Amino acid sequence: MDFREQIGRAAAAAGKEYNILPSFIAGVAWLETGGGKSTLCKTANNIFSIKGEYNGKSVTLPTTEYYNGKKTTVNAKFRKYPSYVESLEDFCKLIKNGVSWNRSVYSKAVIGKDNIVDVVTAFGHTPYMTDPAYSTKLLSVIKSYHLTDFDGEEVAAPAAPAATTRRSYTGHSIVDYLKFRGIDSSFANRARLAKAHGISHYEGSAKQNSDLLNRMEKERG
Repeated sequence: MDFREQIGRAAAAAGKEYNILPSFIAGVAWLETGGGKSTLCKTANNIFSIKGEYNGKSVTLPTTEYYNGKKTTVNAKFRKYPSYVESLEDFCKLIKNGVSWNRSVYSKAVIGKDNIVDVVTAFGHTPYMTDPAYSTKLLSVIKSYHLTDFDGEEVAAPAAPAATTRRSYTGHSIVDYLKFRGIDSSFANRARLAKAHGISHYEGSAKQNSDLLNRMEKERG
């Protein structure tokens, strides 16, 4: 699976959970990593250039910042993640919860909006980035790689009626199956379940979802 498909599918699942346009999530990931080719992406699974530490782990790399419109290269500490899953989850939580000095700084610009141009324009006025041309670049990436295709992607079909046995479930959706059994079907919980069932680097791909469903059904007996 290429980077576009990988990030697009994961963004579709996370976007549904956090009420954020998947094309926006995928666009930021693409722009920040150069389509998955950046050193930060490859060495730290950090696809949103979030600085600091994650569970005490980080990498220090040079980065471009703009101060008073002047382009400058500085060294900065970035969070190092076990996989893309944690990086994507961290980004969505940042958008939802903001920062200590302004909890709604990102959410009011992004969450609940269904027009990608409005989202990108509003996000461009937040302190997430220092590049004055960020919004233009982000929108260009989203359009160039047709990332809005993921905004309409079905990541969860309607829940099946309640049932008590595995034999009653005849579908093929892991999301439906979890709802069917009364289990949290969010992307974050699916990632945890995948890890518990021996599926590493869960990103919500069709194959991973099918494997998880099969393993959980087999476990249930």
